[in-house]
Amino acid sequence: MRIVSGKFRGFKLNSPKNFQIRPTSDRLKESIFSIIESEKYSNCIEGKFFLDLFTGTGSIGLEAFSRGADTVYLLDKNSESIELSKKNIIKLNLGNLLEKQLFLLKTNILNLNNLSLPIFDFIYIDPPYKTNYFNKILDILKKNKNLNSDTLIFLESDKNFNFFHKDFKILTTKNYGLSFLHILKPIYHCL
Repeated sequence: MRIVSGKFRGFKLNSPKNFQIRPTSDRLKESIFSIIESEKYSNCIEGKFFLDLFTGTGSIGLEAFSRGADTVYLLDKNSESIELSKKNIIKLNLGNLLEKQLFLLKTNILNLNNLSLPIFDFIYIDPPYKTNYFNKILDILKKNKNLNSDTLIFLESDKNFNFFHKDFKILTTKNYGLSFLHILKPIYHCL
């Protein structure tokens, strides 16, 4: 597991010892950021706000920071995930940026409404595959006004993903082995 691109390109990250933490593959990670940087969707991550929900190892959020995101929030309720993400932040020599540009929060994702979070340009959601947190999380983000009409949302799921939300549209779905990546945007009227 490594940082794929940006100022920390090639840095190896600490991997989980616990099989319940499922790191995103480098192939899928590269695809997410290629989509972000494509003309079709965004074209730029520099200076943007990025939210990594169910952060696991911190790999996705740290990739965003490596590529120029200004502020990154990494959230997880699992103590081991938070500790592993913190070790990876320190390994990249970024500990001095905690609580300034990198925010590592141990919290149940369903308690997002108790947090004061900014509007995010990009949101990555990768819950355990056998859960169906997607609609609840999107409702909370919408209610808390953490989205704007340009927010790009990435949902990672298994093949049994069954999603419908009246306030969000799936722009595309891509398959990466056992994982599926769904790209969503808020529908303008919901904001």
